[in-house]
Amino acid sequence: MKTLVLVGGGHAHLHCLEQLNNHALEDTQVLLISASRYQYYSGMFSGFTEGVYSLQDIRIDLAELCGKVGAVFIEDAVETIDPENKTLTCASGEMYGYDLVSFDIGSQIDIPRNFLKHIASIKPNYRFPDRLKQLRETAHPVIIGGGASGVELALAIQAWRRRHNLPLNTVLISSSALLLGLGRASSKKIEAVSQKKGLACYTGAKVESIDSQTLATSDGKSVTQSDVLWLTGPKSAELFTSSGLPTDDGGYLLVDETLHSVTHPDIYGAGDCVSIQRFPGLAKNGVYAVRQGPVLWHNLMASLTGGNLKKFTPQKRFVSILSTGDGEAFLSYGEKSFHGKIPWSLKQRIDRQFMKRYHELYCEN
Repeated sequence: MKTLVLVGGGHAHLHCLEQLNNHALEDTQVLLISASRYQYYSGMFSGFTEGVYSLQDIRIDLAELCGKVGAVFIEDAVETIDPENKTLTCASGEMYGYDLVSFDIGSQIDIPRNFLKHIASIKPNYRFPDRLKQLRETAHPVIIGGGASGVELALAIQAWRRRHNLPLNTVLISSSALLLGLGRASSKKIEAVSQKKGLACYTGAKVESIDSQTLATSDGKSVTQSDVLWLTGPKSAELFTSSGLPTDDGGYLLVDETLHSVTHPDIYGAGDCVSIQRFPGLAKNGVYAVRQGPVLWHNLMASLTGGNLKKFTPQKRFVSILSTGDGEAFLSYGEKSFHGKIPWSLKQRIDRQFMKRYHELYCEN
């Protein structure tokens, strides 16, 4: 009997579990190890923050899903990998052997150590619900980071506060222009949208210091704060470097185009926790994780049966839809962008359909 271990419940592993429901494996047991029973869908975080979605809407019960598809769910966190003896050691002290293992554990938020006393992260994702409820209700909410997550959540908090007659004093601080990765034109449009919705945006400035009531920026501003959410760039878990596996400079598991470790073909990875050797600058984006799912499943099955492996090639452009609150969203594709209610309707339909796929696997009608 062979053992396939999936570590983490990210997008690519959800696809594998879905396929397992349709393709039962003979002589292979599948284990899913995750630090939380629930996997939260980040694409709906802003909608949950604004009050559009319930907690049940945005999470998948991994234990129920595993039970339905014939996998074994283990609520634990993998802390070390022994690639030579093919074992995983968890926080509980339990050890699990594997013939094949795949990691889809996402990334962490890169919070400067000297700020940790005054800041909490939303990662791992199971911390998200309580963290965002706290932030949206605080007297002076501040979000650091002008990428997609920072912009979405800042505007969602602003919309929630407007609906609940709280002061519209949400502050967003970014070291660059907002959504700069989408291009200058999109950046200017989203900054105009933010201004229209009353969101205070301080761009081109870094946080220099934080105390219990204020933070200071590199351009000399002093900002009142009662709670700070840090959403700047990602960082890797220490799991791969501490286990002696090849990583990139950021500590992400280094894989080839077939998504297995460049040195250990029995170790796979997908999503934000890996770096593909041929595409070192590839953004940490859920779109890529979703696209990696079918490739990962095929290659895991091929590794078990001796078949040929497929290569993952990232697409150059994709549609991005970001919620901006109040029933509106910002859609961009290349240099083109559009803001309004139609993109929000499209985003809702895509997100709900994604979650419905997995909810229907284990929920009774």
